[in-house]
Amino acid sequence: MTLLLGGGAGLWATLLSTLCAGYVLLDVPPVGILSPTQWAASAIYAVTTSGLVGVVVALRQALRASDVAREDLVRAAADAAEREGFLAGVLSSSTDCITVLDLDGKLTFMSEGGQRVMEVSDFNAISGCPWPDFWAGRGHVEAAAAVQGAREGRSASFVGRASTMQGSPRWWHVAVSPIPGQDGKPHRILSVSRDITPLRESEEERDRFVRLAENSTDFIGMAHVDGRVFYMNDAARRLVGLEGADITVLAIADFFPPEDAATVAGEVLPAVVRDSHWSGELRFRHFVTGELIPVLYSVFPVTDPDGNTLGYGTVTRDFRSRKRAEDDMRMMNGELAHRLKNVLAVVQSVALQTLRNATDLQSASQNLSARLVALGTATDVLTGASWRSADLRALAEHSLAPHGDLGTRIVLEGPTVALQPQVAVALALALHELATNAAKYGALSNETGRVHLTWQVDGTVPHAKFRLAWQEHGGPPVSEPTRRGFGSTLIERSLRSYFGGTAATEFLPDGLRFALEARRDDAAVFWENA
Repeated sequence: MTLLLGGGAGLWATLLSTLCAGYVLLDVPPVGILSPTQWAASAIYAVTTSGLVGVVVALRQALRASDVAREDLVRAAADAAEREGFLAGVLSSSTDCITVLDLDGKLTFMSEGGQRVMEVSDFNAISGCPWPDFWAGRGHVEAAAAVQGAREGRSASFVGRASTMQGSPRWWHVAVSPIPGQDGKPHRILSVSRDITPLRESEEERDRFVRLAENSTDFIGMAHVDGRVFYMNDAARRLVGLEGADITVLAIADFFPPEDAATVAGEVLPAVVRDSHWSGELRFRHFVTGELIPVLYSVFPVTDPDGNTLGYGTVTRDFRSRKRAEDDMRMMNGELAHRLKNVLAVVQSVALQTLRNATDLQSASQNLSARLVALGTATDVLTGASWRSADLRALAEHSLAPHGDLGTRIVLEGPTVALQPQVAVALALALHELATNAAKYGALSNETGRVHLTWQVDGTVPHAKFRLAWQEHGGPPVSEPTRRGFGSTLIERSLRSYFGGTAATEFLPDGLRFALEARRDDAAVFWENA
Protein backbone atom coordinates (compact mmCIF):
# COMPACT_ATOMS: atom_id res chain seq x y z
CA MET A 1 0.00 0.00 0.00
CA THR A 2 2.87 2.36 0.80
CA LEU A 3 4.53 1.69 -2.59
CA LEU A 4 1.22 2.18 -4.39
CA LEU A 5 -0.50 4.97 -2.43
CA GLY A 6 2.15 6.59 -0.26
CA GLY A 7 3.08 6.83 3.45
CA GLY A 8 -0.41 7.82 4.80
CA ALA A 9 -2.11 4.88 3.17
CA GLY A 10 0.65 2.63 4.56
CA LEU A 11 0.03 3.84 8.14
CA TRP A 12 -3.72 3.24 7.81
CA ALA A 13 -3.01 -0.21 6.44
CA THR A 14 -0.67 -0.86 9.41
CA LEU A 15 -3.37 0.27 11.86
CA LEU A 16 -5.95 -1.93 10.16
CA SER A 17 -3.65 -4.94 10.21
CA THR A 18 -2.90 -4.32 13.93
CA LEU A 19 -6.63 -4.18 14.74
CA CYS A 20 -7.20 -7.36 12.79
CA ALA A 21 -4.37 -9.07 14.68
CA GLY A 22 -5.80 -7.92 18.05
CA TYR A 23 -9.22 -9.18 17.06
CA VAL A 24 -7.77 -12.57 16.27
CA LEU A 25 -5.83 -12.63 19.58
CA LEU A 26 -9.02 -11.94 21.52
CA ASP A 27 -10.10 -15.51 20.65
CA VAL A 28 -6.96 -16.90 22.33
CA PRO A 29 -7.30 -17.74 26.09
CA PRO A 30 -7.90 -15.88 28.18
CA VAL A 31 -10.67 -14.91 25.77
CA GLY A 32 -11.64 -11.28 25.55
CA ILE A 33 -8.46 -9.82 26.93
CA LEU A 34 -4.81 -9.53 25.88
CA SER A 35 -2.15 -10.80 28.03
CA PRO A 36 0.89 -8.59 28.63
CA THR A 37 2.90 -10.73 26.27
CA GLN A 38 0.31 -10.22 23.53
CA TRP A 39 0.25 -6.50 24.15
CA ALA A 40 4.03 -6.40 23.89
CA ALA A 41 3.96 -8.46 20.67
CA SER A 42 1.25 -6.25 19.19
CA ALA A 43 3.22 -3.16 20.06
CA ILE A 44 6.38 -4.59 18.54
CA TYR A 45 4.38 -5.58 15.45
CA ALA A 46 2.96 -2.07 15.16
CA VAL A 47 6.36 -0.40 15.57
CA THR A 48 8.08 -2.78 13.19
CA THR A 49 5.38 -2.41 10.59
CA SER A 50 5.41 1.39 10.99
CA GLY A 51 9.19 1.36 10.52
CA LEU A 52 8.77 -0.76 7.44
CA VAL A 53 6.24 1.77 6.15
CA GLY A 54 8.82 4.52 6.73
CA VAL A 55 11.48 2.55 4.84
CA VAL A 56 9.09 1.91 2.00
CA VAL A 57 8.13 5.65 1.96
CA ALA A 58 11.81 6.56 1.70
CA LEU A 59 12.27 3.99 -1.04
CA ARG A 60 9.25 5.31 -2.90
CA GLN A 61 10.56 8.88 -2.63
CA ALA A 62 13.99 7.71 -3.76
CA LEU A 63 12.43 5.97 -6.75
CA ARG A 64 10.43 9.07 -7.66
CA ALA A 65 13.54 11.27 -7.21
CA SER A 66 15.46 8.83 -9.41
CA ASP A 67 12.79 9.11 -12.09
CA VAL A 68 12.92 12.91 -11.89
CA ALA A 69 16.73 12.86 -11.99
CA ARG A 70 16.67 10.51 -14.95
CA GLU A 71 14.22 12.77 -16.77
CA ASP A 72 16.39 15.80 -15.94
CA LEU A 73 19.44 13.91 -17.16
CA VAL A 74 17.71 13.02 -20.40
CA ARG A 75 16.62 16.63 -20.87
CA ALA A 76 20.13 17.85 -20.03
CA ALA A 77 21.65 15.38 -22.47
CA ALA A 78 19.20 16.50 -25.14
CA ASP A 79 20.01 20.17 -24.43
CA ALA A 80 23.72 19.40 -24.50
CA ALA A 81 23.35 17.54 -27.78
CA GLU A 82 21.35 20.46 -29.19
CA ARG A 83 23.94 22.96 -28.02
CA GLU A 84 26.74 20.79 -29.38
CA GLY A 85 24.95 20.44 -32.70
CA PHE A 86 24.34 24.17 -32.80
CA LEU A 87 27.96 24.97 -32.01
CA ALA A 88 29.13 22.40 -34.55
CA GLY A 89 26.83 23.98 -37.13
CA VAL A 90 28.13 27.44 -36.27
CA LEU A 91 31.73 26.32 -36.53
CA SER A 92 31.01 24.50 -39.77
CA SER A 93 29.03 27.35 -41.34
CA SER A 94 31.28 30.19 -40.18
CA THR A 95 33.49 31.74 -42.83
CA ASP A 96 35.94 32.72 -40.10
CA CYS A 97 38.90 30.52 -39.29
CA ILE A 98 38.41 29.55 -35.63
CA THR A 99 41.42 27.84 -34.06
CA VAL A 100 42.44 26.75 -30.58
CA LEU A 101 46.10 26.84 -29.57
CA ASP A 102 47.92 25.49 -26.58
CA LEU A 103 49.91 27.87 -24.43
CA ASP A 104 52.96 27.30 -26.61
CA GLY A 105 51.02 28.66 -29.60
CA LYS A 106 50.66 25.30 -31.37
CA LEU A 107 47.51 24.32 -33.26
CA THR A 108 45.18 21.89 -31.47
CA PHE A 109 41.86 22.58 -33.20
CA MET A 110 40.54 24.26 -36.36
CA SER A 111 36.86 24.63 -37.23
CA GLU A 112 35.44 23.03 -40.35
CA GLY A 113 34.65 26.45 -41.80
CA GLY A 114 38.18 27.54 -41.00
CA GLN A 115 39.60 24.50 -42.80
CA ARG A 116 37.57 25.43 -45.89
CA VAL A 117 38.69 29.05 -45.76
CA MET A 118 42.31 28.05 -45.22
CA GLU A 119 42.03 25.34 -47.91
CA VAL A 120 43.14 22.63 -45.45
CA SER A 121 42.46 19.11 -46.75
CA ASP A 122 43.88 17.26 -43.69
CA PHE A 123 44.08 19.06 -40.35
CA ASN A 124 46.29 16.30 -38.93
CA ALA A 125 49.03 17.48 -41.33
CA ILE A 126 49.25 20.84 -39.55
CA SER A 127 48.09 19.92 -36.05
CA GLY A 128 50.77 20.81 -33.54
CA CYS A 129 52.47 23.33 -35.86
CA PRO A 130 53.45 26.72 -34.38
CA TRP A 131 50.60 29.06 -35.33
CA PRO A 132 52.75 32.24 -35.72
CA ASP A 133 54.79 30.49 -38.44
CA PHE A 134 51.78 30.68 -40.78
CA TRP A 135 52.14 34.49 -40.93
CA ALA A 136 54.54 36.47 -43.09
CA GLY A 137 56.50 39.64 -42.46
CA ARG A 138 54.95 42.00 -39.95
CA GLY A 139 52.10 39.50 -39.41
CA HIS A 140 54.51 36.96 -37.90
CA VAL A 141 55.67 39.50 -35.30
CA GLU A 142 52.06 40.49 -34.49
CA ALA A 143 50.97 36.82 -34.14
CA ALA A 144 53.84 35.95 -31.78
CA ALA A 145 53.07 39.01 -29.65
CA ALA A 146 49.35 38.08 -29.53
CA VAL A 147 50.17 34.55 -28.31
CA GLN A 148 52.46 35.94 -25.62
CA GLY A 149 49.74 38.37 -24.53
CA ALA A 150 47.12 35.58 -24.35
CA ARG A 151 49.45 33.52 -22.12
CA GLU A 152 49.49 36.51 -19.79
CA GLY A 153 45.70 36.86 -19.89
CA ARG A 154 45.39 39.69 -22.45
CA SER A 155 43.36 39.82 -25.64
CA ALA A 156 44.74 41.34 -28.84
CA SER A 157 43.91 41.88 -32.52
CA PHE A 158 45.90 42.65 -35.65
CA VAL A 159 45.74 42.64 -39.47
CA GLY A 160 48.20 40.38 -41.25
CA ARG A 161 48.96 38.57 -44.48
CA ALA A 162 49.04 34.76 -44.68
CA SER A 163 48.65 32.30 -47.52
CA THR A 164 46.25 29.36 -47.47
CA MET A 165 47.56 25.80 -47.59
CA GLN A 166 47.08 25.96 -51.38
CA GLY A 167 49.29 29.05 -51.59
CA SER A 168 46.54 31.65 -52.15
CA PRO A 169 47.58 34.97 -50.56
CA ARG A 170 45.00 36.43 -48.17
CA TRP A 171 44.64 39.34 -45.78
CA TRP A 172 43.16 38.52 -42.35
CA HIS A 173 41.75 40.42 -39.38
CA VAL A 174 42.69 38.34 -36.34
CA ALA A 175 41.34 38.40 -32.74
CA VAL A 176 43.30 36.43 -30.13
CA SER A 177 42.09 35.84 -26.52
CA PRO A 178 42.89 33.48 -23.63
CA ILE A 179 40.61 30.54 -22.71
CA PRO A 180 40.58 30.31 -18.87
CA GLY A 181 40.46 27.01 -16.96
CA GLN A 182 38.71 26.13 -13.65
CA ASP A 183 41.34 28.09 -11.76
CA GLY A 184 40.71 31.20 -13.85
CA LYS A 185 44.14 31.09 -15.44
CA PRO A 186 44.69 30.78 -19.23
CA HIS A 187 44.71 27.09 -20.23
CA ARG A 188 44.33 27.52 -23.98
CA ILE A 189 44.24 30.29 -26.60
CA LEU A 190 41.41 31.14 -29.00
CA SER A 191 42.14 32.71 -32.39
CA VAL A 192 39.44 33.95 -34.81
CA SER A 193 40.70 35.04 -38.25
CA ARG A 194 38.41 36.77 -40.76
CA ASP A 195 39.29 36.97 -44.47
CA ILE A 196 39.31 40.69 -45.40
CA THR A 197 41.06 40.34 -48.75
CA PRO A 198 38.26 42.00 -50.81
CA LEU A 199 38.06 44.87 -48.33
CA ARG A 200 41.82 45.24 -48.28
CA GLU A 201 41.95 45.20 -52.09
CA SER A 202 39.21 47.82 -52.26
CA GLU A 203 41.16 49.93 -49.76
CA GLU A 204 44.31 49.51 -51.84
CA GLU A 205 42.33 50.42 -54.96
CA ARG A 206 40.98 53.47 -53.16
CA ASP A 207 44.48 54.40 -52.04
CA ARG A 208 45.72 54.03 -55.64
CA PHE A 209 42.88 56.26 -56.82
CA VAL A 210 43.68 58.85 -54.16
CA ARG A 211 47.37 58.81 -55.13
CA LEU A 212 46.41 59.05 -58.79
CA ALA A 213 44.11 61.98 -58.08
CA GLU A 214 46.68 63.76 -55.94
CA ASN A 215 49.48 63.29 -58.47
CA SER A 216 47.36 64.06 -61.54
CA THR A 217 48.13 67.21 -63.51
CA ASP A 218 44.42 67.54 -64.35
CA PHE A 219 41.88 69.45 -62.27
CA ILE A 220 40.07 66.86 -60.09
CA GLY A 221 37.31 68.04 -57.77
CA MET A 222 34.15 66.86 -56.01
CA ALA A 223 31.07 68.66 -54.74
CA HIS A 224 27.88 67.79 -52.86
CA VAL A 225 24.51 67.64 -54.60
CA ASP A 226 23.79 71.21 -53.45
CA GLY A 227 26.99 72.36 -55.19
CA ARG A 228 29.23 72.83 -52.14
CA VAL A 229 32.82 71.82 -52.92
CA PHE A 230 34.50 69.33 -50.56
CA TYR A 231 37.58 68.11 -52.48
CA MET A 232 40.17 69.51 -54.90
CA ASN A 233 43.58 68.07 -55.74
CA ASP A 234 46.73 70.20 -55.82
CA ALA A 235 46.61 70.65 -59.60
CA ALA A 236 43.07 72.00 -59.31
CA ARG A 237 44.09 74.49 -56.63
CA ARG A 238 47.05 75.68 -58.71
CA LEU A 239 44.98 76.07 -61.85
CA VAL A 240 42.52 78.52 -60.30
CA GLY A 241 44.78 80.11 -57.65
CA LEU A 242 43.37 78.46 -54.50
CA GLU A 243 46.59 77.15 -52.92
CA GLY A 244 46.03 77.03 -49.16
CA ALA A 245 42.46 78.40 -49.39
CA ASP A 246 39.39 76.99 -47.61
CA ILE A 247 37.49 75.39 -50.49
CA THR A 248 34.51 74.31 -48.37
CA VAL A 249 33.07 77.85 -48.60
CA LEU A 250 32.94 77.61 -52.41
CA ALA A 251 30.23 76.31 -54.73
CA ILE A 252 30.47 74.99 -58.29
CA ALA A 253 29.18 78.25 -59.77
CA ASP A 254 32.06 80.21 -58.18
CA PHE A 255 34.54 78.65 -60.61
CA PHE A 256 32.90 80.06 -63.76
CA PRO A 257 32.15 83.46 -65.25
CA PRO A 258 28.41 84.27 -65.05
CA GLU A 259 27.51 83.07 -68.55
CA ASP A 260 29.30 79.73 -68.11
CA ALA A 261 27.87 79.32 -64.57
CA ALA A 262 24.39 79.62 -66.08
CA THR A 263 25.30 76.92 -68.62
CA VAL A 264 26.50 74.62 -65.84
CA ALA A 265 23.33 75.11 -63.78
CA GLY A 266 20.90 74.95 -66.69
CA GLU A 267 22.49 72.35 -68.97
CA VAL A 268 25.49 70.54 -67.52
CA LEU A 269 24.21 69.29 -64.14
CA PRO A 270 20.76 68.24 -65.48
CA ALA A 271 22.58 66.32 -68.24
CA VAL A 272 24.69 64.55 -65.60
CA VAL A 273 21.56 63.49 -63.73
CA ARG A 274 19.92 62.35 -66.98
CA ASP A 275 22.88 60.80 -68.84
CA SER A 276 25.37 60.15 -66.00
CA HIS A 277 28.01 62.24 -67.82
CA TRP A 278 28.70 65.55 -69.54
CA SER A 279 31.81 66.80 -71.32
CA GLY A 280 32.51 69.99 -73.20
CA GLU A 281 34.55 73.21 -73.39
CA LEU A 282 33.94 75.91 -70.76
CA ARG A 283 36.00 78.54 -68.98
CA PHE A 284 37.26 78.64 -65.40
CA ARG A 285 37.82 81.90 -63.57
CA HIS A 286 41.17 82.40 -61.81
CA PHE A 287 40.35 83.52 -58.28
CA VAL A 288 43.39 85.83 -58.01
CA THR A 289 44.01 87.32 -61.46
CA GLY A 290 40.53 86.96 -62.90
CA GLU A 291 41.95 85.24 -66.01
CA LEU A 292 39.44 83.17 -67.97
CA ILE A 293 40.98 79.76 -68.49
CA PRO A 294 39.67 77.57 -71.36
CA VAL A 295 39.15 74.01 -70.09
CA LEU A 296 37.67 70.69 -71.18
CA TYR A 297 35.10 70.22 -68.40
CA SER A 298 34.02 66.61 -67.73
CA VAL A 299 31.42 65.87 -65.01
CA PHE A 300 30.05 62.59 -63.61
CA PRO A 301 27.83 61.67 -60.62
CA VAL A 302 29.24 60.41 -57.31
CA THR A 303 26.91 57.68 -55.97
CA ASP A 304 26.54 55.42 -52.93
CA PRO A 305 26.39 51.59 -53.19
CA ASP A 306 22.62 51.80 -53.82
CA GLY A 307 23.08 54.14 -56.76
CA ASN A 308 21.82 57.27 -55.00
CA THR A 309 23.57 60.45 -56.15
CA LEU A 310 25.68 61.98 -53.39
CA GLY A 311 27.35 64.69 -55.46
CA TYR A 312 29.34 65.46 -58.58
CA GLY A 313 32.92 64.76 -59.62
CA THR A 314 34.95 66.40 -62.34
CA VAL A 315 38.17 65.71 -64.22
CA THR A 316 38.97 68.95 -66.04
CA ARG A 317 41.87 69.58 -68.40
CA ASP A 318 43.60 72.92 -68.94
CA PHE A 319 43.08 73.82 -72.62
CA ARG A 320 45.25 76.94 -72.75
CA SER A 321 48.14 75.21 -74.50
CA ARG A 322 45.80 73.58 -76.97
CA LYS A 323 44.05 76.87 -77.66
CA ARG A 324 47.38 78.60 -78.20
CA ALA A 325 48.42 75.79 -80.52
CA GLU A 326 45.14 76.13 -82.42
CA ASP A 327 45.64 79.90 -82.71
CA ASP A 328 49.22 79.37 -83.87
CA MET A 329 48.02 76.78 -86.37
CA ARG A 330 45.40 79.13 -87.75
CA MET A 331 47.96 81.91 -88.02
CA MET A 332 50.47 79.53 -89.59
CA ASN A 333 47.90 78.29 -92.07
CA GLY A 334 47.07 81.87 -92.99
CA GLU A 335 50.73 82.73 -93.33
CA LEU A 336 51.35 79.58 -95.36
CA ALA A 337 48.46 80.41 -97.65
CA HIS A 338 49.90 83.88 -98.12
CA ARG A 339 53.36 82.48 -98.84
CA LEU A 340 52.01 79.93 -101.26
CA LYS A 341 50.13 82.63 -103.11
CA ASN A 342 53.39 84.58 -103.39
CA VAL A 343 55.25 81.49 -104.60
CA LEU A 344 52.56 80.75 -107.14
CA ALA A 345 52.78 84.35 -108.34
CA VAL A 346 56.53 83.93 -108.72
CA VAL A 347 56.01 80.65 -110.57
CA GLN A 348 53.52 82.32 -112.87
CA SER A 349 55.90 85.21 -113.53
CA VAL A 350 58.89 82.88 -114.11
CA ALA A 351 56.87 80.69 -116.46
CA LEU A 352 55.52 83.67 -118.38
CA GLN A 353 58.92 85.33 -118.78
CA THR A 354 60.66 82.05 -119.66
CA LEU A 355 58.17 81.24 -122.39
CA ARG A 356 58.17 84.80 -123.68
CA ASN A 357 61.95 84.83 -124.14
CA ALA A 358 62.30 81.24 -125.38
CA THR A 359 63.42 80.54 -128.93
CA ASP A 360 62.16 76.97 -128.99
CA LEU A 361 59.99 74.66 -126.88
CA GLN A 362 62.83 72.38 -125.74
CA SER A 363 64.98 75.16 -124.34
CA ALA A 364 61.92 76.74 -122.76
CA SER A 365 61.11 73.44 -121.02
CA GLN A 366 64.67 73.01 -119.76
CA ASN A 367 64.96 76.58 -118.51
CA LEU A 368 61.58 76.49 -116.82
CA SER A 369 62.35 73.17 -115.10
CA ALA A 370 65.71 74.43 -113.81
CA ARG A 371 64.16 77.63 -112.48
CA LEU A 372 61.35 75.74 -110.76
CA VAL A 373 63.97 73.48 -109.13
CA ALA A 374 65.74 76.59 -107.84
CA LEU A 375 62.43 77.88 -106.54
CA GLY A 376 61.87 74.51 -104.84
CA THR A 377 65.28 74.83 -103.17
CA ALA A 378 64.23 78.12 -101.63
CA THR A 379 60.94 76.71 -100.41
CA ASP A 380 62.75 73.71 -98.86
CA VAL A 381 64.93 76.03 -96.80
CA LEU A 382 61.94 78.15 -95.82
CA THR A 383 59.88 75.11 -94.87
CA GLY A 384 62.65 74.00 -92.50
CA ALA A 385 62.23 77.31 -90.67
CA SER A 386 58.41 77.25 -90.80
CA TRP A 387 58.47 79.99 -93.50
CA ARG A 388 59.65 82.54 -90.95
CA SER A 389 63.12 83.01 -92.47
CA ALA A 390 65.82 81.33 -94.54
CA ASP A 391 69.48 80.97 -93.62
CA LEU A 392 71.48 82.65 -96.39
CA ARG A 393 74.37 80.17 -96.33
CA ALA A 394 72.04 77.17 -96.46
CA LEU A 395 70.10 78.79 -99.28
CA ALA A 396 73.28 79.46 -101.25
CA GLU A 397 74.62 75.93 -100.69
CA HIS A 398 71.37 74.34 -101.87
CA SER A 399 71.17 76.61 -104.89
CA LEU A 400 74.82 76.38 -106.02
CA ALA A 401 75.81 72.80 -105.14
CA PRO A 402 74.55 71.36 -108.48
CA HIS A 403 76.78 73.80 -110.44
CA GLY A 404 80.21 73.21 -108.89
CA ASP A 405 82.27 72.03 -105.93
CA LEU A 406 81.54 74.13 -102.88
CA GLY A 407 84.69 75.31 -101.15
CA THR A 408 86.89 74.94 -104.25
CA ARG A 409 85.14 76.18 -107.41
CA ILE A 410 82.47 78.06 -105.48
CA VAL A 411 83.52 79.81 -102.26
CA LEU A 412 80.95 81.19 -99.79
CA GLU A 413 81.93 83.76 -97.19
CA GLY A 414 79.83 85.82 -94.81
CA PRO A 415 78.25 85.96 -91.36
CA THR A 416 75.08 84.19 -90.29
CA VAL A 417 72.11 85.96 -91.82
CA ALA A 418 68.45 84.92 -91.76
CA LEU A 419 66.67 86.39 -94.78
CA GLN A 420 63.10 87.55 -95.03
CA PRO A 421 60.97 84.82 -96.68
CA GLN A 422 60.08 86.85 -99.76
CA VAL A 423 63.65 87.96 -100.50
CA ALA A 424 64.91 84.37 -100.00
CA VAL A 425 62.77 83.17 -102.93
CA ALA A 426 64.04 86.00 -105.20
CA LEU A 427 67.66 85.42 -104.18
CA ALA A 428 67.42 81.65 -104.83
CA LEU A 429 66.21 82.31 -108.37
CA ALA A 430 68.91 84.95 -108.89
CA LEU A 431 71.69 82.63 -107.68
CA HIS A 432 70.40 79.95 -110.01
CA GLU A 433 70.55 82.33 -112.96
CA LEU A 434 74.05 83.54 -112.02
CA ALA A 435 75.34 79.96 -111.63
CA THR A 436 73.69 78.87 -114.90
CA ASN A 437 75.28 81.77 -116.81
CA ALA A 438 78.64 81.03 -115.18
CA ALA A 439 78.37 77.39 -116.22
CA LYS A 440 77.51 78.34 -119.80
CA TYR A 441 79.71 81.34 -120.44
CA GLY A 442 81.67 82.31 -117.31
CA ALA A 443 84.00 81.05 -114.62
CA LEU A 444 82.32 77.64 -114.24
CA SER A 445 82.52 76.85 -117.97
CA ASN A 446 86.21 75.81 -117.82
CA GLU A 447 88.42 73.86 -115.42
CA THR A 448 90.13 76.78 -113.68
CA GLY A 449 87.48 79.39 -113.02
CA ARG A 450 86.11 80.14 -109.56
CA VAL A 451 83.21 82.03 -108.04
CA HIS A 452 83.25 83.99 -104.78
CA LEU A 453 79.88 84.74 -103.14
CA THR A 454 80.33 87.12 -100.21
CA TRP A 455 77.94 89.05 -98.00
CA GLN A 456 78.12 91.29 -94.99
CA VAL A 457 76.05 93.47 -92.71
CA ASP A 458 77.54 96.77 -91.60
CA GLY A 459 76.66 100.29 -90.53
CA THR A 460 74.57 101.53 -87.64
CA VAL A 461 70.83 101.72 -87.12
CA PRO A 462 68.83 103.00 -88.90
CA HIS A 463 71.28 103.14 -91.82
CA ALA A 464 72.72 99.61 -91.49
CA LYS A 465 73.24 97.94 -94.85
CA PHE A 466 73.14 94.42 -96.21
CA ARG A 467 75.61 93.82 -99.06
CA LEU A 468 76.02 90.77 -101.28
CA ALA A 469 78.53 90.30 -104.10
CA TRP A 470 79.01 87.61 -106.80
CA GLN A 471 82.51 87.71 -108.32
CA GLU A 472 83.81 85.38 -111.03
CA HIS A 473 87.56 84.77 -111.66
CA GLY A 474 89.57 82.70 -114.13
CA GLY A 475 86.89 82.14 -116.67
CA PRO A 476 86.86 82.99 -120.41
CA PRO A 477 87.06 86.67 -121.39
CA VAL A 478 83.78 88.43 -120.64
CA SER A 479 82.02 90.98 -122.79
CA GLU A 480 78.73 92.69 -122.24
CA PRO A 481 75.92 91.00 -124.20
CA THR A 482 74.12 92.90 -126.91
CA ARG A 483 70.72 91.75 -125.61
CA ARG A 484 69.49 91.34 -122.05
CA GLY A 485 67.66 88.05 -121.52
CA PHE A 486 65.19 87.04 -118.86
CA GLY A 487 67.97 85.86 -116.56
CA SER A 488 69.62 89.26 -116.39
CA THR A 489 66.26 90.92 -115.97
CA LEU A 490 65.35 88.49 -113.16
CA ILE A 491 68.63 89.05 -111.40
CA GLU A 492 68.52 92.83 -111.32
CA ARG A 493 64.88 93.85 -111.40
CA SER A 494 63.43 91.20 -109.08
CA LEU A 495 66.16 91.65 -106.48
CA ARG A 496 65.77 95.41 -106.55
CA SER A 497 62.04 94.93 -106.11
CA TYR A 498 62.18 92.37 -103.32
CA PHE A 499 65.16 93.79 -101.43
CA GLY A 500 64.10 97.40 -101.90
CA GLY A 501 67.71 98.36 -102.72
CA THR A 502 70.12 98.45 -105.67
CA ALA A 503 71.29 95.57 -107.85
CA ALA A 504 73.82 95.91 -110.67
CA THR A 505 75.74 93.57 -112.98
CA GLU A 506 79.21 94.44 -114.35
CA PHE A 507 80.92 92.55 -117.19
CA LEU A 508 84.53 93.04 -116.15
CA PRO A 509 87.47 91.56 -118.14
CA ASP A 510 88.40 89.31 -115.19
CA GLY A 511 84.86 88.02 -114.85
CA LEU A 512 81.27 88.96 -114.19
CA ARG A 513 80.48 90.81 -110.99
CA PHE A 514 77.05 91.23 -109.43
CA ALA A 515 76.47 93.48 -106.40
CA LEU A 516 73.36 93.88 -104.25
CA GLU A 517 72.84 96.50 -101.55
CA ALA A 518 69.73 96.98 -99.39
CA ARG A 519 68.63 98.20 -96.00
CA ARG A 520 69.47 95.57 -93.44
CA ASP A 521 65.95 95.46 -91.98
CA ASP A 522 64.43 94.97 -95.45
CA ALA A 523 66.64 91.97 -96.15
CA ALA A 524 67.19 90.14 -92.84
CA VAL A 525 65.31 89.16 -89.71
CA PHE A 526 68.47 88.04 -87.89
CA TRP A 527 72.16 88.61 -88.38
CA GLU A 528 75.36 87.76 -86.60
CA ASN A 529 77.31 90.49 -84.77
CA ALA A 530 75.02 93.18 -86.06
